[in-house]
Amino acid sequence: MRSACFLLLFPFVLTVLTTKIATTESGDQLKLVSVKVIGSTRYEESEIVRATGLKLAEAVTLDTLKETASRLGTAGVFADVHYRYHTRGEELTVEFEVKDAGQFLPCTFENFVWMSRDELLSGVRSREPLFNGQAPPSGELLGRVASALEAMLQERGIQAQVEFSPRFSGSVRSMQFRVVGIPLPILKVAFTGVQNVDPASLQEAARPLVGKDYDASFIEDFSSGGIGSVYKQHGYLKARFGHPVPELLKGEGPPNSVLVTIPVSEGEQYKLKEIAWSGESAIPYQDLEKTIRQARGSAVDALQLEQDVLALPMLFHAKGYLAADVKMKLTLDDSADAAVYQMQVNQGDLYRMGKLQIAGLDDAHARSIEKECRLHTGDPYEPGYWNTLIQQVGPSLPPNTSGWKAGAQQTIHADTKTVDVTLTFAPRGSR
Repeated sequence: MRSACFLLLFPFVLTVLTTKIATTESGDQLKLVSVKVIGSTRYEESEIVRATGLKLAEAVTLDTLKETASRLGTAGVFADVHYRYHTRGEELTVEFEVKDAGQFLPCTFENFVWMSRDELLSGVRSREPLFNGQAPPSGELLGRVASALEAMLQERGIQAQVEFSPRFSGSVRSMQFRVVGIPLPILKVAFTGVQNVDPASLQEAARPLVGKDYDASFIEDFSSGGIGSVYKQHGYLKARFGHPVPELLKGEGPPNSVLVTIPVSEGEQYKLKEIAWSGESAIPYQDLEKTIRQARGSAVDALQLEQDVLALPMLFHAKGYLAADVKMKLTLDDSADAAVYQMQVNQGDLYRMGKLQIAGLDDAHARSIEKECRLHTGDPYEPGYWNTLIQQVGPSLPPNTSGWKAGAQQTIHADTKTVDVTLTFAPRGSR
């Protein structure tokens, strides 16, 4: 039995209007002479007519029309379904009026390595005419598509179950269809479109993919992040990766081993033109820029630059600006293949030293450490100072056969912008 991770029956309104010349019972056989559909802007009339399954000149009953309208409604693609019919003798004409549902999501086929996407779309569409690569997040169409995919696999001698689930990125972004129960290990990774970076570095970046089961969305995400970092290091800031192309390998590796080919569009190489600074800063801009290991005019190493910027707030923290932050914005000049980084400094408030307490030592040694401490109440706070102080006073601590361990507990008071510190000393081995 298929497990559907995301399936609700879509509510719809079904209304029947009739025009009859003679009394017709629901089970009476009638000759269908006309089928029309109005109201949809998403689908062509011919697509919906084909989805009804009704054929001209065939014998139908009024119950058939009701079942057909119900099938259209439960698919989830229509919010409302109405139909009206007209009989003249043994002839029947019917008109369906529909209202399109509001939300449709793109559908992806994550690991159907036996067929291309075009083959999958064509095959499903021949069985489910209302599927065009998108589907509502609720209703029966998703399950019908899964059944169609299972039938297509069976035609190729593959007995497998197909499941569907939503892909989230804050909200539901797409619906994913997957074959379950068949291992599809990635044996090799290849690239197309590579001209300006070392192919060996791409293979090294792609190594974590080898051995994992083929999954298109996972590979796309990994390409943008892990493999894309190779291009970011060399200034190709607009490098893009296309949809992975799977190929079953015969006679190599475990059964159903896959060769994945990842198309690459490298784009142009960007060079650093300028780093522009803004915002109040207790540290001169030129001193901040000295910490950026990037020369103007050189190819941008975006990864190194990002790491350098992440380290900038620590310079402010050391001076007492504990909430400092630096935001980076990149602007690309495509006409000159140049990159400008804008650094917005938000240094925040200055925090000062509050109270110092010494725990675990006698009064004499505690007072000695307090005198040794160069941070006094009201001084700009330095969070990294305490390790230095602990090492400095270590030789003057009371004799102890097991030695001493010490730690600093810092209590930040956002309201008064002060930090209280407790230094705790204890013999090693004690709890």
